[in-house]
Amino acid sequence: MGDTEELATEYTRVSNTQYGAGLFLLERLNIVPGMRVLDVGCGPGNLTAHIAELVGEKGSVVGVDPSPERIAIARSIQKPNLSFWEGQAEDLSRFPAESFNVIYVNSTLHWVQDQPAALKEFARLLKPRGLLGISGGSGDTLTAQERIKADVLSREPYRNYPEESPPRFLKQRELESLLDDAGFRERDIVVNKITKSAKDADAMIDWLDASSSGKTYGSIPLELRPHAREEMKTEWNKLVVEDGIHMDIDLLVTVAVKP
Repeated sequence: MGDTEELATEYTRVSNTQYGAGLFLLERLNIVPGMRVLDVGCGPGNLTAHIAELVGEKGSVVGVDPSPERIAIARSIQKPNLSFWEGQAEDLSRFPAESFNVIYVNSTLHWVQDQPAALKEFARLLKPRGLLGISGGSGDTLTAQERIKADVLSREPYRNYPEESPPRFLKQRELESLLDDAGFRERDIVVNKITKSAKDADAMIDWLDASSSGKTYGSIPLELRPHAREEMKTEWNKLVVEDGIHMDIDLLVTVAVKP
């Protein structure tokens, strides 16, 4: 019950929020022509292609994502300095040590199941003084989506299907500890406060479905998902104002330097 071609295609249409967050992170990384960049969790590759423009013909960009559906879309982007591979953040062994000037991780780390292993892989792959950029949801605050998902999935019969691979949003102190353990002692972390807006409950849930590869519903069976969606819609409709729904999100944005 993971990603589908339909969800991956929908994500390319509705990922403007993640794209904007990704641009915020890119501005802090100061990517210049000639750099070699790894985009971990590249999805359908729209931001990866933008980075390829920044590094120019003398640079190169590699995108990695665990979703074959999203990598298939990404590979339709034809640029000589751009390539895409299926892969996990925890195991980037296809790449040799000290291969990259920058590793870019946007809206991804919370889906990585072994976050300490991923941070250590990033350290291995960066050249000395290379930059690690991470942007993702903060565990220090609770979004409306997390609250609604937890509420609905705690009800019968959904509570009988524990989520197998839930997202894990790190608190800043947890992120700092992981960075320390991986050797990234020089870093700067800021909070990027954004608002996700949607015209109605259906639009918000469609965005959440596409963004999470269908994990809005945890591990409940497919036949129960339409019912869960209706219950989630009821909760989202409580947040509707005159111009739709607005969800505040705090993103932890990190730029760390490999010694």
